Amino acid sequence: MGRDIVERLVGRVSFIHEAFLEAVEDLDDGSFRARPGAKAPAISFHLWHTARWADALQGRFGSFVPQLTRFAGREQIWDARDLAGTWGLGDSLGKEATGMGLDDDASAALPLPAKDAVVSYAHEAFDAAEHLLRDIDDDELFLPSGDFYNEGEWVVLDHFGWHVTHASRHLGMIEALKGVLGVEGTATV
Repeated sequence: MGRDIVERLVGRVSFIHEAFLEAVEDLDDGSFRARPGAKAPAISFHLWHTARWADALQGRFGSFVPQLTRFAGREQIWDARDLAGTWGLGDSLGKEATGMGLDDDASAALPLPAKDAVVSYAHEAFDAAEHLLRDIDDDELFLPSGDFYNEGEWVVLDHFGWHVTHASRHLGMIEALKGVLGVEGTATV
């Protein structure tokens, strides 16, 4: 049981997570929450949403791959800390309580807390997802797996690709929003 391939994959996941945290580091709370247009969720939403998916992945992974019983019973940080209740977000948070599927008005009305709280949660969720993924063996990458969409015919490897692709999309949105707000991003430095 090797982990050479998994370590390389986790390296890509870790890279994108670090890029998220670095992308918001220089923002004040106003820029973090700003919505420069009616169809543009705030940077805070993009970070929160991506962190929620990382947390959902690490919490639900054991139910996706029944052969990997060592991953069963993990709890999402979100649920363990009742962050929806603590932050006063209510129950209408979209699929898996991640913001997926919320319309523009609902995502705009989401009363996310101050930047420090969202960044702290993102850091923890990203770390938890990386920890889970790092515990996968190379010879387990092609085990059949379920997914969040009930599409079927996934394998464990697909979770790495999906997560990096999804996170990259939202990181790109953060970079674009920073540009619209007049804040330098990685492409302008």
